[in-house]
Amino acid sequence: MRRSIRLSEEYKHFIYSTLGLHPADAARMGDELIETIIKEIEDNIERAVGVGESGLDFHHTRDLEGRRRQEKIFKLFIELAIEYELPLIIHARESEKQAFKILKEHPIENAIFHCYSGDLDTAKNIIEEGYHLSFSTMICFIDHHQRLIKDLPLQSILTETDSPYLSPFKGRRNEPPYLEEAVKKIAQLKNTNIQEVDSITEKNAKKIFRI
Repeated sequence: MRRSIRLSEEYKHFIYSTLGLHPADAARMGDELIETIIKEIEDNIERAVGVGESGLDFHHTRDLEGRRRQEKIFKLFIELAIEYELPLIIHARESEKQAFKILKEHPIENAIFHCYSGDLDTAKNIIEEGYHLSFSTMICFIDHHQRLIKDLPLQSILTETDSPYLSPFKGRRNEPPYLEEAVKKIAQLKNTNIQEVDSITEKNAKKIFRI
């Protein structure tokens, strides 16, 4: 968190910080530590453009108690985003429907399902609520993600790398410049040009994060 803030201050108008807690980590933390983290986020909230990532991770957390704890902490972060009127970046792995159900119970304006990997019906429901989906460089090599892109509107899509993971180049660490590969692939799948994809997804991000 502190490094993210430091980089956003060092590279103003180029790097922007969001502040959150990965759900797999949250499931293992005690209440006191969670409170400390939330307090630190609140102390630095004016330096952030969003809250998150936060959410549910049923891939790494398989026990019922851990999942229930994730849900409890996820709600705390939703409330945090609502209170400070910031967009919420959601991590939902093998839990997209559950995360969406929780989200609908709270009147939040802007939310992004980061690195989306869920099914098409859930994706459409998310979009119908006015939320966005972010797709990583996985679309370069995963058929499921490519099918999603074909069926979803560009106006509801953002792009990301999720670096250092999910590199489009086998054996290489993922890097921010590889975002270009995702944009190229989306353009190919949408039968349009790179400039259009780049323009629309950039506009989406600027609108959501107010940058």
